[in-house]
Amino acid sequence: MIFAGETKPPAPTLATRLNREENQMSQGNVIVRGPGEGRTLLVGGGDYVTMKASGGEAGGQFCLFEISTTPGFGPPLHVHHWAEFFYVLDGEYEFQRIADGELEAIVAGPGTSVVLPAWVPHTFRNPTGTMSRMLIMHSPAALEAFFEALGEPVEKVGDLPSGDSVPDVSKMVEELARAGVYVVPSPSIEGSA
Repeated sequence: MIFAGETKPPAPTLATRLNREENQMSQGNVIVRGPGEGRTLLVGGGDYVTMKASGGEAGGQFCLFEISTTPGFGPPLHVHHWAEFFYVLDGEYEFQRIADGELEAIVAGPGTSVVLPAWVPHTFRNPTGTMSRMLIMHSPAALEAFFEALGEPVEKVGDLPSGDSVPDVSKMVEELARAGVYVVPSPSIEGSA
């Protein structure tokens, strides 16, 4: 609102907006990664996580990664303080969230996006018999330290790490909590014993 005698400040120029620190990503670097490019880790024994843009590269504003999920795999029902965006590339994912105290399922195929605000209890899994793939973006950037702490580096999706590493579930839950992810109990399903 402008009062009598006041003038409206000029709109910032494009150059001014582009030079503001909050709009820069790591000194203005452009991040380009093609198919199959980016560090790939096998996390939890069933998710291949390929970093497409790390939080460090994006000035902490977001991180973007591609996951390839083995059949039947997915994280436990959980909550966290960042928003999460999913975009299914191949296969199918079943997303679950708690809405009005009930567990609600959403089946998502290629081209489907699912956006979850912070603190919404949710999970996802690959319900098919083949590998499924999607992009996930966290805003602000999150979970990279968890991936690095528990992920096993592999050359490409489908490779198995050297050695006989079986995921330690209790260590995973501990590391998830350290990263700000909290496993929550699933609401009881009506009719179950």
